[in-house]
Amino acid sequence: MKIAIIPTTGGADPYDGMRVAAELGVEGVHIGAFGGPLDLERRSRSERLGILARIRDLGLEVSSLIAWGGSVDLGKEEGLDENIAWGQRINETAVDMAGGLWMAHVGVMPEDASSPVWARFQDSLGRIARHGERIGATLAMETGPETPATVRRMIEEIGSPSLRVNFDPANLLIWPPYLAQHGKADFDFDDAWSRFNPVEGLRTLIPYVVHVHAKDSVMRRDCTFDEVPLGDGMTNWPELHRIFVEHGYTGFYAIERECGEDAMGDVRRAVAYLRGLEAG
Repeated sequence: MKIAIIPTTGGADPYDGMRVAAELGVEGVHIGAFGGPLDLERRSRSERLGILARIRDLGLEVSSLIAWGGSVDLGKEEGLDENIAWGQRINETAVDMAGGLWMAHVGVMPEDASSPVWARFQDSLGRIARHGERIGATLAMETGPETPATVRRMIEEIGSPSLRVNFDPANLLIWPPYLAQHGKADFDFDDAWSRFNPVEGLRTLIPYVVHVHAKDSVMRRDCTFDEVPLGDGMTNWPELHRIFVEHGYTGFYAIERECGEDAMGDVRRAVAYLRGLEAG
């Protein structure tokens, strides 16, 4: 099992967070592709490689880069060419920093494959992926707004090895009530649990998973949700881990804790939790 942490968790300085990662004995860090103190996208290649050298001097790898936490929707016409070009630039940043791997929310794909929105996703993701093939980069789409079956269909229709999945089981339970709260979908707990169940979702997507967010959540019948510390939610991490092992997954489990009064403390506890799963 390879574990990474996000070094800026809880607002930490990235280099302080990297030292925490080294202290915990994990294998990697999961860092942003742009913005923040590192601001990798705006740096020269030599500057990026200098940052990477500092990370490696601590005995760490970059598990993947983080991008587009909701700021881009590749299904919308407005700004689409600019966003595709941006994705191609992130491909290049990822090649320098993370063996070519980056993950992102890419928008909300429709379930109707005859929709023009589906066609836009197919074209834009295809263009980013084909560029990735040429330079050795891979975009891992983060799970959440779409059913796992929808994500798999998109990947298989595009047919590129440079388009894969960042599996976030917590997001699968967060997004159905979130979209309903914002008037973008109806919510029925039993239907949402059936279509977004994290364990069944992983079984659907496991052939395409190249990076994982170790994160947990609860979804309630009253259309509310919460992100919770790893192991305290409904995602069934023991079973998820069993599936990963069964299928020979060798990528990172990157611990993501986006809230909580002691977020970095929750990360430390999550490391112990994952090691407990590994020990059986």
